[in-house]
Amino acid sequence: MKSASRIVGWGLVACGAASIFVGVSPLFEVRLEAYLLGIGLFGAGAWVLAGRDLRDTIRRAIGAVRSSRKLSHRAGTSGSASRVNGEPALQDRLLPVRILKLAQRHAGILTVARVAMELNVPLDQAQAGLDECVRSGNAVPDYDIPHGHALYRFPEFISGGPPRLAD
Repeated sequence: MKSASRIVGWGLVACGAASIFVGVSPLFEVRLEAYLLGIGLFGAGAWVLAGRDLRDTIRRAIGAVRSSRKLSHRAGTSGSASRVNGEPALQDRLLPVRILKLAQRHAGILTVARVAMELNVPLDQAQAGLDECVRSGNAVPDYDIPHGHALYRFPEFISGGPPRLAD
């Protein structure tokens, strides 16, 4: 560290300490202002004395904390689902069960839009729930060419589907 930087740093620390003393002293009426000015000057002096390497490390740490807060804020409060392997993650673990009940009411054929509207969930969550049903083997993805949209067939609920287990 250059001697000029040290002189400036220690000068700021000394001014900050003097200002804090003025704030503590009953002789002066400027208490709050003296405290704030003293803390600011003391901090600036410490910042100068810390050196470039430590300042860069502190800046990187502050940047990392800010970016992690932004990521957690986006995932938690923005309304969009976090992603796992590029696909939206389920926010409601019981959504696939609710989709199965809906499939039973609609003769085993569902679309993303129908799931979203009837279960009152966002489209990406409806898609994630249907994809989970496909992964678990309860649904088969299909495409309705005349209407131009994806369908999900639930063979268990389609008439003539697999035989039901005895109750």
